[in-house]
Amino acid sequence: MTQATAAMDGVRLLSHRPSVLYKVEHLATEPAEGDIAVEGLLLAGPGWDERLRSVIKALSLSERACLFAVRLSDEQMLPVPAETLLDRTRTDWFPEFLSHGKMHPHFQPIVELNSGRAFGREALMRGKLGAVELRGAELLAAAEAHDAIFSFDYRARTAALEVGLPLLPEGEVLFVNLDPRASLDVESSLRTTWPIVGRLGADPSRICLEFVKPERCPDRDLLHAMADAHRKRGARIALDDLSGGPESLACLELLRPDIAKIDTALTAGIQHSVARRKLVQALVECAHEHGARVVAEGVERVDEFRTMSELGVDLGQGFYFGQPTDKPMAVDTRLVRPSM
Repeated sequence: MTQATAAMDGVRLLSHRPSVLYKVEHLATEPAEGDIAVEGLLLAGPGWDERLRSVIKALSLSERACLFAVRLSDEQMLPVPAETLLDRTRTDWFPEFLSHGKMHPHFQPIVELNSGRAFGREALMRGKLGAVELRGAELLAAAEAHDAIFSFDYRARTAALEVGLPLLPEGEVLFVNLDPRASLDVESSLRTTWPIVGRLGADPSRICLEFVKPERCPDRDLLHAMADAHRKRGARIALDDLSGGPESLACLELLRPDIAKIDTALTAGIQHSVARRKLVQALVECAHEHGARVVAEGVERVDEFRTMSELGVDLGQGFYFGQPTDKPMAVDTRLVRPSM
């Protein structure tokens, strides 16, 4: 690398398909430099990231998968997928957050639709780095971009248990997320969960481990073994984002969870969709056949609550029942009373 190149901020784009680099060169708003066949293309200078972002949007999915990038300021010169490099650029605060940031869960009620009583609380992660507040989706996206799923999942679950169990109202269940991608084996999954529970002297039956998007875990044997191992320790198991897709239904049959959560996308405005009502009714029947109680996520309006209740859904979660708060809030049982 020349001294002039090192002084610039930008990326060198690489691909085993020269046609992709030729297309990138054509799409770039300013000419890219480099030997396409050997060294790839150099995209540098002010606004290089915005130029790269617009280029990537113009590529097909298969072309994006073939486009890699090396950050000029990266002394190790390690190529990564171009989209991943952009995500890391947007979240360059994340390594510092893992080292010095604070995770603090907020708790959202999960309510019985027939009585209005709180069945439990889901620990939804928030973060703080200095004066900056970070939401759970931002943290997870950053962890994915920096290949730090294990560290993030472990720290998030630790915070959820350590903060949530002492605050949990009597008789309620604490829902704690578990990302199967963060577990190399069953033992590592157990080691990052149960020592904390034992140290706090908590009742394992009041813990529900919510498997987040388990369909992204390619090792189904490992997925099944993890669920069984945690269940043997006394925990309940929940399946996140149940939908009508074959992968989601396969996970329902494989895990046989105690709780199955209906995807938020099915809840929003369900009172206006005959097709979605029929789908949710079928999902509820399927989940009940497998011994699972069903939660409707993302309930924000009274008509969504009423429709889900009519379809046989057992539990509800969403802004209609209460927002996530740093301490579990009281639930108003009048929210589920029939209108006069």
